[in-house]
This record gives sequence, structure tokens and C-alpha cells, in this order.
Amino acid sequence: MNILEVENEEYQLVKNGFLKGMGFMGNVTNVMAIHKNNVASSLTRQARLHSFMIFSKAVATKCGGDPNVRYAWYGSSLDDLKQIVSLGFHDDHYHNHSHGVGISLFSAKYSIDRVIVGKVEAVPDGSNQSHPSSIHYDTGVDDISAPTRHIIWPAFINSHIHPDYIVSFKYTYMKDPQVYRGQNPQSKYVLFPNLMARVSNRLKPLQMSYLVGSYRLYQERKISRELWVKDVRSIIGDPLLREVISESSGNLQLL
Repeated sequence: MNILEVENEEYQLVKNGFLKGMGFMGNVTNVMAIHKNNVASSLTRQARLHSFMIFSKAVATKCGGDPNVRYAWYGSSLDDLKQIVSLGFHDDHYHNHSHGVGISLFSAKYSIDRVIVGKVEAVPDGSNQSHPSSIHYDTGVDDISAPTRHIIWPAFINSHIHPDYIVSFKYTYMKDPQVYRGQNPQSKYVLFPNLMARVSNRLKPLQMSYLVGSYRLYQERKISRELWVKDVRSIIGDPLLREVISESSGNLQLL
């Protein structure tokens, strides 16, 4: 992996695209470093890129000329991501948190990972699906009309995904409640970005990705507040939430 210099135009393009893709959380996200996949550094990496291009052409033929390559990102530790770049994904990266069993990638505005999604099908929350429902489909999404999550089935995890960059980042505390359009809660509250900052060292990167994804759906009014709070409790866990409540010296109201 090559570390991009801050002054580098490529660094700025990736950084700005990544922060834009984070939506509201981009305001409280600090990019610490960007590593670029140095494909030329090994024959294995060259072979993986070559394989990606071959499968891209194969899916394009199957789908009438368009492989539907999208940009997305996968959250994990730096060491794990470096291993993925070198050796690929494996079964420890599968999950069944929601929307099927496979590698879950989150939509991005700039190429963190390139993904061949082909023809997509909607996979409902809580599904245990682990392969296309028919030969007509290639990958899954959480929402056909406005996907925020792409599900790459186990059979395709090392042929349909090519990692281009690793972005290291951290969350910071927010002090300006005005971003919440003048809300004036009557009880103690915790801004969601501050909750993310408090639990970021206690949760796995993939869990943090789920939190951001769920919050984005809530902000876009695609899920109700009740379902969002249920997601937060499920991902973080009540013991850690109670700890945050205790630190807030009162009842917790998420904003």
C-alpha cells in the first residue's frame, strides 16, 4: 500500500468524495490517512485486478453491455483491510446482520472499492439469503430505488470487488446543536455524532458502518425513529448504551 500525501490531488479527491458519501456524518469525520492499493507491487494483486476486469466483461455480456460497476466501502480495522487487499475476503468476513449473508458494502460517492453489481435484487431485512434467487440476478441491495447497502454473495466476493483505497478516519465531538434545526429537547440528550465518537473505540468498524447506515436511512425518512432506535440498541447493546446514559447524567435522548 502507498500512503498518499495530503497535498496530492488524488488524496483530496478521495477524501472529499468519501466525506460527501458519509452524508451528515461527514461534518464530524476527520480523515487521518489514505492508502492506495499499489497493484504493480505484486503479481497476485495484478492477477486480482485482471480477474476483476474479466468478470466485469462477463457480467456486461450477461446484462446487455453494462456490468453496473459502482463505488462502495467496507468497514474494518486497518490490519484487516490490508490483509483483504493482499489476500482477499474470506468466510470470517461474511455476516448475517441484515439483508442476507455475504459481504455488505455501503454506497460511496468516490471509488473506495469498485464493485460489479450487475443486475440487483432487493433483499429484505433479516433475510438469510446467501446466493442469487435466480440466474437473472448478480447481487443484492437493501432498496432497489435508492440503495445504501450492496450485498455481494459468497461466491463473488473475490471476483466482483476490487479495493482501490483504504481510508483511515475518526469521529469528533459536535458542539453546535443548531444543525438539528432548532430542536430544544426537554431532557438530557446526546447528539448522534457524539454517540458515535463515544462508542467508536468499543465497537468493531463494521458495527460502526451499520450505525452510520441506519442513521442515514433515518435522516432520509426511510425508516421510522422507533426502528432506528431499535437498530442502535441492537448494534451497540444496552450495557454500553447505559454507560453512555450514565455519562450524560440523565435520560438519553438521541438526536
